[in-house]
Amino acid sequence: MNRKKFLKSLQALTGWRESAFMLCLAERALPNAVLFLDSTNTLELDGQRYPKGLLSLMDQSWDALIVQRQEDVIIDCLDNVVAQMHQEEGQDQYGILPTNDCLGIWEQALVSGLNRDKKRALDMSQLSLETITQFLEFSVGDDMDENALIKLFDTHDLVKREFSFQEEAADMLRASQSPSTAFIKGFRALAADDGVSNIGISIE
Repeated sequence: MNRKKFLKSLQALTGWRESAFMLCLAERALPNAVLFLDSTNTLELDGQRYPKGLLSLMDQSWDALIVQRQEDVIIDCLDNVVAQMHQEEGQDQYGILPTNDCLGIWEQALVSGLNRDKKRALDMSQLSLETITQFLEFSVGDDMDENALIKLFDTHDLVKREFSFQEEAADMLRASQSPSTAFIKGFRALAADDGVSNIGISIE
């Protein structure tokens, strides 16, 4: 699928499919947030309610947003996600940027379950991609001019992997009639991507 056709297909996602697409992006980026919050000891979650930290919160988000919609639980999840966000100004740690991107996508996925009036999938698709291009610029692109950076973004495996991932996720959603247990299991397996995030980070 060419990029233009893919973007058009994202705009066509509605209801639970749009929410699931964004939550899928957030789950794929989750290792970025887990690593940063653990390394800085700044995770703010009730350990009894969420014994696996953000992983438990992600499970609850899928259950309340997609499996069986529960507005009060969605709001609770939303409050917990927003509580993990960090102020970027004055911070010198790169990890805060992909962490806030992950949490921002997660936040918008949950908000979409409360308000369907605004389309969000396209913007969150772009934000996930920007996480990668920002990472590439930070890690290998410091001395590159603009043309070299554009070429890097166009050809790098992480970018190609992201496009392929997003297309597969959108295809799965369009083909599904409902968020059945079997579908959610397979879809979240895609999102988990063997524990490797969109910028190639693994917490295992």
